[in-house]
Amino acid sequence: MVYNGGMERTQIYLNPDQKRKLRLIAADEGTNVSDLIRSAIDRLIRDEVRTGNIGERIARWQDDVRRNHGDFSEEDVDSALAAVRSEKVAKK
Repeated sequence: MVYNGGMERTQIYLNPDQKRKLRLIAADEGTNVSDLIRSAIDRLIRDEVRTGNIGERIARWQDDVRRNHGDFSEEDVDSALAAVRSEKVAKK
């Protein structure tokens, strides 16, 4: 899979076993770890869209941001996403 322009750099932390396994899978598939991760993210997003979960999540985030901040910017949405992630981690 080739990604042309329009990408933003991000950083993730992997444990050594995850990184080793990703490298093995990437080598077996003739790709690189970055493409493998992007493909996995694309599959996750497709599944969320297919099941309708992403629409519900976006609506919930937007409602939360509007309730707490009125009209919202992209930064507000990022803040709401971080709160949802923190809530999810706290439940584990």
